[in-house]
Amino acid sequence: MSKKQLSAAQGVEVACILFTLNTDPEGMVRLAHSALLPPAYLEGPGAIRFCAEWRAFTHAVITAGLMQHAPNSVLMAYLRQTGNLLSRTSAPLNEECGQAAEHQETIAPEELESFVDGPFAGYMPLLARGQQARCPDLFCQRLASETARAKGEASPPDDQSKARLAATMAMLVSAVWDKLENYEFLAD
Repeated sequence: MSKKQLSAAQGVEVACILFTLNTDPEGMVRLAHSALLPPAYLEGPGAIRFCAEWRAFTHAVITAGLMQHAPNSVLMAYLRQTGNLLSRTSAPLNEECGQAAEHQETIAPEELESFVDGPFAGYMPLLARGQQARCPDLFCQRLASETARAKGEASPPDDQSKARLAATMAMLVSAVWDKLENYEFLAD
């Protein structure tokens, strides 16, 4: 099977589309519900924390996939889009209904730095070394500790919730990496 050739700009666009499709705020809340996460993660600060953690994991999955399948120019151009991607998908959630509010225009530099140096940096070494099976544990640990910090209480997801979340995370890794493998990314 021949691969479809994409220019560097088209490659970045594909990566950004993959990120946007997999980080829809309402979809992330539905994911938390379908994983049977504890109520602390289904609304308010816990839901916001879940969505932030899912965005970090998704961004790391796409970045690791680009590291495998694309030239460095495409990878770096995608990483330069991090602030734009976060500002489009970081809409705060309406606590009553789980709906996304209007998204903000730009993300603050300190918020971007916190994202890159925090959750994103936690997933990258695992994904880059092929240790994606360790990501669910990291996800659940970070989710519980960050939610407890914001809300004052939060128990980690139980084994059933973690297993459901792990399955979804594995499907995301597989789907994104399979999609990126279908393309031949051209350098600038």
